[in-house]
Amino acid sequence: MALGVLPTGRAQGSAVVYPNLNGNGADNLGYRMLELALAKSGKPYSLSLHPMAVNDERARALLRRGEVSVCDFGSGAEFEKTFSAVYFPIDRGLLGYRISLIHHSLEEEFARVHSLTHLQRFRAGQGIGWSNNAIMQAAGIAVVTGPTLESLFPMLEARRFDFLPLGLNEVYGFSEQYGDFAPSMVVDAHTLLVYRFARLFYVRPDQTELHASILLGLKRAFADGSFQKLLNADPSVRRALLRAKLSQRDTITLDTPLLTEAFQAIPDEYFFKPAEFK
Repeated sequence: MALGVLPTGRAQGSAVVYPNLNGNGADNLGYRMLELALAKSGKPYSLSLHPMAVNDERARALLRRGEVSVCDFGSGAEFEKTFSAVYFPIDRGLLGYRISLIHHSLEEEFARVHSLTHLQRFRAGQGIGWSNNAIMQAAGIAVVTGPTLESLFPMLEARRFDFLPLGLNEVYGFSEQYGDFAPSMVVDAHTLLVYRFARLFYVRPDQTELHASILLGLKRAFADGSFQKLLNADPSVRRALLRAKLSQRDTITLDTPLLTEAFQAIPDEYFFKPAEFK
């Protein structure tokens, strides 16, 4: 366990509870980034997992009720009104580099997608309440929503929509994790969607000390290189960068008109640049 994060059950140190997102628990990048941030904050914390596996929507409900202390999910103006966002991209904006899962029958059609105009012919699948929905719709892309991440895969199999764009560090892992729900699913090999987006930590507005500790810890970890080391070594990130072949893809850049001023003020150095990952 990282220095500064105390084992659960110790009397000293403030208790921090993290949701068990998609049942992946401590394997989630968010959990490990939170553990690092708390360790670097210089204050004692005990970090534990909430016992119930939840999706992002239910995790936000747990946060509102105070059953978990901190969540991480994609940036979005509505979320930033409800919760107190820690303005530091814990994925360095990888969530804004989107590769799509498609039905194998559409492979040839997607190989001919070279621009936003081409992409607008197809329907995107997304989860209810995802911030990406507004970005896609603002770009003129029709969006079909499902209640949970898991529900999107049988919907893709049934051709309820045409493509499921996911973050660079999500797409390969989710394609394997949910492959049984969509046996006809393949990873599109030709297109990369890019827009300014990131995964952030959120706490309740009254948790000012925890907010300050997480932000300070992340900044310290970035300054000493331990943040980059953890992210670059993450199996999902390494696998994606090896398999995605970003330089060989047609890049389609989308505007993000709904970004808040606070999000736009995040220093550019914190965001991912493909040349940095070898």
